[in-house]
Parts: sequence; C-alpha cells; structure tokens
Amino acid sequence: MTHEIAKLLLEHAESFLERSEAVKVAMSLGMPIHEIEAYLDWLDMVRNRSAPDENSASMDQGTESNPDSFN
Repeated sequence: MTHEIAKLLLEHAESFLERSEAVKVAMSLGMPIHEIEAYLDWLDMVRNRSAPDENSASMDQGTESNPDSFN
C-alpha cells in the first residue's frame, strides 16, 4: 500500500520541487530508488506519448491564423 501512495505522489508532482519532495517521501515510505526511477521514466514516457506534437500544432496554428497567405 505504501508504494501505491508513493506512486500517486510521484504522479501528481509537476514541478521540479514537487517531484523532489515526492521522491523523498517515496524513499521514506520504503520504495527503492531504482523503482522510483523506473516509475518516473515510465511516467515521462506516457506523458510524452499522450502530449500533442508541438511542431505540428504550431504549424497548424500558423496556417489557421492566416488562411489567405498561400493565395
């Protein structure tokens, strides 16, 4: 149960400071550092996969903001 609590804290930590504190708490709850690192790596991978591609989004915005630019 303590690892689930630690994972929730890690998952909801957004800033560097929040993540640092979540890692400290996870370690104090007995979660090994290699598991913390693996979970954070997995979270980063999942978040990056679900985030929209910034390049295509900015290109789409540019063409939508000035549709007559190609005429």
